[in-house]
Amino acid sequence: MPNKVYRAIDSPITFKDSGGSAVITLQNLATGAARYSSRYDRGVGSQPFIYRWRAVFQWAATPVAGQFAEIYIAESDGTYADGVIGTTDAAIQSGMLWNLNLIGVNFIQSASAATNMIASGECEIIDRYFSLAVYNRAAVGFQNTANVNCVIFTPISDELQ
Repeated sequence: MPNKVYRAIDSPITFKDSGGSAVITLQNLATGAARYSSRYDRGVGSQPFIYRWRAVFQWAATPVAGQFAEIYIAESDGTYADGVIGTTDAAIQSGMLWNLNLIGVNFIQSASAATNMIASGECEIIDRYFSLAVYNRAAVGFQNTANVNCVIFTPISDELQ
C-alpha cells in the first residue's frame, strides 16, 4: 500500500523590532538602507529545511508602486556566517549583501502609506543558525511604528502516512 506525504506546519519564527523570535530593527528603515537580524538558533538535531516566508512591510509617506525591498538570509555553522555578518541586529555594511542568499522581494502595490504590503515564498535553510536581512530599495523609508514590519518563517516538514 502506498504512503501519502503531507505537509506538517511547525511553529513560526518571527523577525521584528521586539517580541518576536529574533530582533531586526525595521522601524523607520531608510531608503537605501539595509539591516540584518540577530542570529536565530534552530537547535541541534534534525530540523526541517523547507521554510515558507511571509514579509509584511509598510512604507511611510507616499510610496511608489513597483518599488520594493529585498529579503535575504545569511546562514551560519556557528563559526562562519555568510557575508561575515555579526550575531546581533545591526546595519549592513557595504558588500555584505553580496554573499547573502536573496530569497525574495516585497513590492509596493499601491501609493498608500501605512498599508500592509505582503509577499511570501519558500526557501531552504540548511545550517543550524540563520539571520534575516532586509534592503529597502524604495524611494521612501519604512513606517516609523514599532512591529508593523516583520518577516515570518514557517517550517514545513514532510509527514508520512
